[in-house]
Amino acid sequence: MSENLLSNENVAERLKLVRKAVAGTQTAFCKRIGIEIPRWNNFERGFPLSKSIGILLVQKIPGLTLDWLFLGKADGLPLQLRNELESAKPQRTA
Repeated sequence: MSENLLSNENVAERLKLVRKAVAGTQTAFCKRIGIEIPRWNNFERGFPLSKSIGILLVQKIPGLTLDWLFLGKADGLPLQLRNELESAKPQRTA
């Protein structure tokens, strides 16, 4: 497994994808999850994701896994959630 997948920056990118796929804005997402916006913003900026917040996310978002959040392993995600996360990725321009 690549050390790169475990970096706080990569976890932050996955968190942004989850937020965009589930609720779009930070405000709507934080309200749905029950977390303060400044705290969530820190995670999206690369601060380490705590286990307790990871568990909260898995409990609140059907199909989300700790393996994907922390390790980037998508094999345990339901297909619909995988597709939603893929759709939330920024579009690359050629």
